[in-house]
Amino acid sequence: MLDWDRIKDDGWEPKNGKEFKILSIDGGGIRGLFPAQYLANIEETTGKKTNECFDLIVGTSTGGIIALALSIGIPAKEIAELYEVHGKDIFNPTLFKRFLGKLGNLFRYSYKNNKLIDLLIQKFGDKKIIDADVMLCIPSLEHNKARPKVYKTPHSKNYHLDEKVEMWKVALATSAAPTYFPPATENGCKLDGGLWANNPILVGITEALHHGIKLDDIKILSLGTGENLYLGKDYMPKLGGLLFWRTNIVDVFMNAQSYSAENTASYLIKKSNLIRINFTSTKKLSLDCVSKTCLEELKREGDTLFRHTFRSETNVEGNFF
Repeated sequence: MLDWDRIKDDGWEPKNGKEFKILSIDGGGIRGLFPAQYLANIEETTGKKTNECFDLIVGTSTGGIIALALSIGIPAKEIAELYEVHGKDIFNPTLFKRFLGKLGNLFRYSYKNNKLIDLLIQKFGDKKIIDADVMLCIPSLEHNKARPKVYKTPHSKNYHLDEKVEMWKVALATSAAPTYFPPATENGCKLDGGLWANNPILVGITEALHHGIKLDDIKILSLGTGENLYLGKDYMPKLGGLLFWRTNIVDVFMNAQSYSAENTASYLIKKSNLIRINFTSTKKLSLDCVSKTCLEELKREGDTLFRHTFRSETNVEGNFF
């Protein structure tokens, strides 16, 4: 375990020299298989654990689950297998969903979280935030105040509220997506951090600045979870109802927030210090698509982008590993 008391007193010394390296992972439900597969390829190639190579890992929703797992040295390959093997257990429809289909969302969330809770407890055991081997920032949302909440390791003298919170509870809190899952109620009523920071790259930059890191010294690897090619018709917002928007409203929100965060980040730090890895799907990849076809595409994209970006002009290897 890291000596957090020393870090509070002396500050954080970048692991790999002067540059402060951040790994940022988007939210995206089952599509978390993509960044997990991408990182699994890297770990297999380098023989290094991801948490050895970064100073801060920030992740939202499914990305938050991945971030927490990586922080305690769980191999990315094992995380990817979690999506493949247990995706259908996690996204197991409620009776409303089974009998009413998409209309069931009008009355109740689509999936119970009991299977997800079981898997998280099995994976994290009694590990707490303080047990992370890297600095962490995991966005969630306080429902009763409608205010952002970021779970953090105790790397500052002001941070002590979260250090004893079990990791499985944090994982549940960051991924409690409205209409998909019930809220996380183990530590107050928490909702998915993707409601305000689905691409949490700015959370990472802000935390680095707060910790005394200079903008020119920040280097970020930002992993998306894929995006759907948006071809929405103008009649949808003109008519305005959920019946016409359907899941398109999710794509609009996620794509817009992600691009906004990425573009803002590129203004704040050197463009050469920001590498964004993501893909656009021409087929509809929903957050809860657990079919064999969807899972295979996510894995394939993770493998393909690894080959195209790790040792190439993008140079992910040279910049981060």
